[in-house]
Amino acid sequence: MDASATLTQRSWKWEEKVAFRFFFIFFLLYIAPWTWPSSIPFTGDLLSFFNDLHWGAAEWLIQLAKKHILHTDIKIAPNGSGDTIDDWTWNGIMLSFAVLGTLIWSVADARRREYNALFTWLQVIVRYQLAMSMFTYGFIKIFPMQMPEPSISQLATPLGEFTAMRFAWLFIGSSPSYEVFSGICEALGGLLMLSRRTTALGAIILVGVIGHVVALNFFFDIQVKLYSTALLLMAIFLLVPHIQKLWALFIQNQYVKLNIPVINLTKNWQRITRIALKMLFIIVFCLVSFYENMSAYLAGGYMAVNKPTVAEGFFNVESFEVNQKPLTLYGDTTRWDNIIFEKWNNGSIKREPADSPLMRYGREYFSYKADTAKKTFEMQYKDSTRNFILHYTNPDSTRMLLSGKSGNDSLRILLRRKTQPFRLNEPMHWVHNSIR
Repeated sequence: MDASATLTQRSWKWEEKVAFRFFFIFFLLYIAPWTWPSSIPFTGDLLSFFNDLHWGAAEWLIQLAKKHILHTDIKIAPNGSGDTIDDWTWNGIMLSFAVLGTLIWSVADARRREYNALFTWLQVIVRYQLAMSMFTYGFIKIFPMQMPEPSISQLATPLGEFTAMRFAWLFIGSSPSYEVFSGICEALGGLLMLSRRTTALGAIILVGVIGHVVALNFFFDIQVKLYSTALLLMAIFLLVPHIQKLWALFIQNQYVKLNIPVINLTKNWQRITRIALKMLFIIVFCLVSFYENMSAYLAGGYMAVNKPTVAEGFFNVESFEVNQKPLTLYGDTTRWDNIIFEKWNNGSIKREPADSPLMRYGREYFSYKADTAKKTFEMQYKDSTRNFILHYTNPDSTRMLLSGKSGNDSLRILLRRKTQPFRLNEPMHWVHNSIR
């Protein structure tokens, strides 16, 4: 297989022209390259005019469509989900604009023979959007922080309590090596997008890599279905011009020469500008992104340990006294079953009933501030309404005694550390003489 820089001058088929018009409009609206300058460090705020204008118009259209078409006034605060009703509405609006624009364009420009120049520039925009996205997702996997290793609280949670998405997150996070491998594949595909000569190879890799991500998102109900599907469409879009020759290469075992799009920059300042913009892109979206993820990982990753902690581990509650009165496990909803202290300043408690609205996956989560000199810690539940200070001592290496007040009630809680490790933390075995 070889690559040559040529520009096909043949007349396009009518269906090719219609498809191009649709994807040209849709990808431009979806990618919105005029918003990229706002991502440049230190100058982003100065160059955010088009970004603010774009998303301000998008928000106005979304709310308009929700009110007059969907007949709902539901407000969605940013929460990490990419599949909210606002996201679906915006994608529907972009598709509608693309269809309407294609119809108008097809009527107004029916005699056009080809769109080679526009197609080449659209490929450039799609390539760099894919590179940007793959660097973002790839580097946060190479330094495994997107799917962190399961916390002790998660390891102690019954499997059936997790949603399908959380289960997928944990199965990837439980193997950092697999996550790093996935990140390398994504970053490699992104790097290959930076050159026209390696775009076809990069597209082949990304169709497989992003296709796997799309499958996970749909089959495990992960809330990035829309975005990952759009990225997969972009990778397929870059691969389509080479399909026939790739078929000849891989299936018919023939020698082929791929056609590489030509960018005609005849003036010296145009060529210099192109190189400068490319270097700026690599610095901002590749090198800076890599450095930021590396720095975050070396600083502690998902939850940096930068404050004093009480302990780390899983503790069963041996006794629980309120006002010197022992509580049984199933006799009072105040009593704890077990408590977990993570390696950072958070933890979780298992108590009955497990279906309390304040609980997540059957456990009640809290944060705390420790004073190791006084051997106390201030405990704060996630609902932010219950705070109390407990004193802790260690009668021996496996036990911890907590005492203090919750409101007007005195507490005395004896904990015993679970010493048997969780099986999911076991290392890989090269030899398996039986199925475990």
